[in-house]
Amino acid sequence: MPTESWNDYENETLIQYHKIAKVNKKKYQRASDFHNTLYRFFGFITILSSTMGATLSWGEDIDDNIILKVSTIISVISSTMQNFYKFQENSNNYNVTSKTYGKIQNKLESVGNIHPEYRSTLPSDLFKKIQDKFDQVAESRIEVTKYMTKLHYNRKSDNISYLQNKHDKYKNLQDDIKLKFSKTEGITITIESEEESDDEIS
Repeated sequence: MPTESWNDYENETLIQYHKIAKVNKKKYQRASDFHNTLYRFFGFITILSSTMGATLSWGEDIDDNIILKVSTIISVISSTMQNFYKFQENSNNYNVTSKTYGKIQNKLESVGNIHPEYRSTLPSDLFKKIQDKFDQVAESRIEVTKYMTKLHYNRKSDNISYLQNKHDKYKNLQDDIKLKFSKTEGITITIESEEESDDEIS
């Protein structure tokens, strides 16, 4: 049994970490989706304008064909936009960051789903591991712009943690009911998945 107790302070800390992980997972997933959309959009424009230019160039005097010139310019500009802003590369990087935060979120949930009196994980050990992982991700991730974060990437609902309601419920449970959150088959699976994810978080 753990030598430390999961009191209100430790549970609130767990909930705050859960919110941070959830917010960042959602934010970076939306950033990934947005950049992937831009990549596909400019790719479509490039292909369309290139195809139009190739079709119009057959048997035409290029110097006198304004539409051909315009389509060629559009193709060059859209292709340059793709390469300069690295939409696909950024999308992939944002997706990796989102998945990392998702693993952290799952780790916190696997602990939070167990009644505090039956958790085998020490709060100090867990929080140190989670904070170290947050610091590691922060050092390697590509930052998203504050403007896009406020405009599109963040949602108010992202900052809501279901662990808050779970914690409030735990405090009002009778001893016989608490066992349902510690020894059921579902909780056993959760504990196993928690241990399996240790290597991913550490």
